[in-house]
Amino acid sequence: MEKGRRGKDLRIGDPERELAMRLLGEHFAVGRLDVGEYDERCRQVAAARFRSELEALFDDLPDPRPERAVPAPQVAPRSPATRIALAVGVAVLGVLLVVVARQAALILLVPLVALLWFTWRR
Repeated sequence: MEKGRRGKDLRIGDPERELAMRLLGEHFAVGRLDVGEYDERCRQVAAARFRSELEALFDDLPDPRPERAVPAPQVAPRSPATRIALAVGVAVLGVLLVVVARQAALILLVPLVALLWFTWRR
């Protein structure tokens, strides 16, 4: 067992590392860390395997800290009503393009259809 770890130290995964890096970025953005410190701590976060290794990187920083921070909320899937509203909006925009732009409408409709396709698939 490594010296720096405490009793029943838990292993961390990528979500914990990503949260720690995001929080270090917040400290960097407000000027608590300079570029060198931020870079070094991010490297240590990437190499961390245990929770205590992450906690040690935040010992000299105020909140937010990984153990007290709330993870970013998961994006909820779109409801059928949202998809229908999106489709209706795109259809109205397509008709408006045909009426206003006429000859250029076909060229302008291609990106519109692509946008609809990619947003619908999410």
